[in-house]
Amino acid sequence: MINWLSVVGNGFWIVGLALVLAGFSYHYWLAGQLGHPLRQELGGLSFQRLAIGGLLLVSIGLALTADGLWQLLPAAALVIVSLVALFTLFRRQRRQHPGN
Repeated sequence: MINWLSVVGNGFWIVGLALVLAGFSYHYWLAGQLGHPLRQELGGLSFQRLAIGGLLLVSIGLALTADGLWQLLPAAALVIVSLVALFTLFRRQRRQHPGN
């Protein structure tokens, strides 16, 4: 019998890691095209949103596939930290571009 909760939970962390990898790959390419150092591209808001969004998906997947409380608590803490980080990133973006 298929455990659908496990399939969904594992799907979350796989998609999250794929998102982080794709974001890193794109910003690595962009840094080469623009002649910027990679550190500058990875420090930008667009990569940080992708990385933290991917981390949020990974942590949700870890929380859904946790076997015990000792696995669930760190995953839930990571979900909360990721949500706070995304909130502050979007808030910082609104401060920098108030007309948008």
